[in-house]
Amino acid sequence: MTTDKHRGRGWAARHEIVLYLVLAYAVSWCIWPLVLLNPGSSPLVPFGPGLAAVLVAFLAGGRRELINLLRQLWRWRVNFGWYAMALSVPFAVPGLARLAAVMAGAPALSWEPSDALQVASSIAVTIVIVGIFEELGWRGFLLPRLQVTRNALASALMVALVWLPWHLPELVSDPGQRPLVPFAVYIGALSVILAWLYNCTRGSLPVVILFHAAFNSFTQFFLAELQGGDQYLVAWWTLAGLGALLAVAITVYPGHHSLVTVDERGGVTGSTAGQPPS
Repeated sequence: MTTDKHRGRGWAARHEIVLYLVLAYAVSWCIWPLVLLNPGSSPLVPFGPGLAAVLVAFLAGGRRELINLLRQLWRWRVNFGWYAMALSVPFAVPGLARLAAVMAGAPALSWEPSDALQVASSIAVTIVIVGIFEELGWRGFLLPRLQVTRNALASALMVALVWLPWHLPELVSDPGQRPLVPFAVYIGALSVILAWLYNCTRGSLPVVILFHAAFNSFTQFFLAELQGGDQYLVAWWTLAGLGALLAVAITVYPGHHSLVTVDERGGVTGSTAGQPPS
C-alpha cells in the first residue's frame, strides 16, 4: 500500500501542472450548465483555482507541500510601499479609464461620502470571494512551478493564457460586461504585473490578493454605469492600454532585475527582490 501511495504521489508530482489545470477548470465550470435553468445565476465557481491548488499540492507533495502553499497567505510582512501600490495603481488606472470615457462623451462621475464605504466593502468581499481563491491558484501554485524552468515574463504570460479562457462562462453569459479583445490585453498585462508583485515581495500573496481585489472593485465602481454605451469600449481600451504600458515598464525598467524569479519554496533571485517600490 505504501508503494502504491508513493507511486501515485510521484505520478501527481510529474503531472501537477496539467492535473491542476484540469481540476481548476472542472471545479470552476461545473455549475455553468445550471445557467440554462437560472439565467441570473453565476456561471463560474470562483474558488476553483484555489481548491485545485490545495488538492494537487497535497496529492503531489503531501502535507509538507500543502503547508508550503498555504504559508504564502501569511507573508504579509513586507514594506508598506507595496500595499500602497496595491491600492493606488488599481485606483488610478480605472480612474483614468473613466476620464477617457468622459472625454468621449460619458457623464462625469459624481462622488458621495457613501461611495468610499461602498468601494471598501467591495474590496473586502472581493478579497475573500475572488482574490484568495484565484491567487492561491494562479500565482501561489501555478506561477512558481512554471518559473522553475522558465523566466518570470514567459511564466506570467503562460498564466495569462490559461487565466483568460477560464473566464469563458462569464464572457459567454454576459458578453457586454467584458469586451473580449481589450479584456484579453488586460488579462495579459495584469498577469505580468501580478507576477512582478508576487516575485518582488518574495511570494507575498496578501499583496497580490489586495491588488487583484482592488483592481476589480475600482473597475466596477468607475465603469459599471457605462456598460452598453460606446464610451464603455473607450474606457475598456484605455484600461487595457494603461495596463499594457505598466506591464512593459516593469519588464524593461530597470532591465531583467525588475521581473525577478521566485522558486517554489518562495526564495527569490534578483537584486531588487523584496525592495520597496521607488
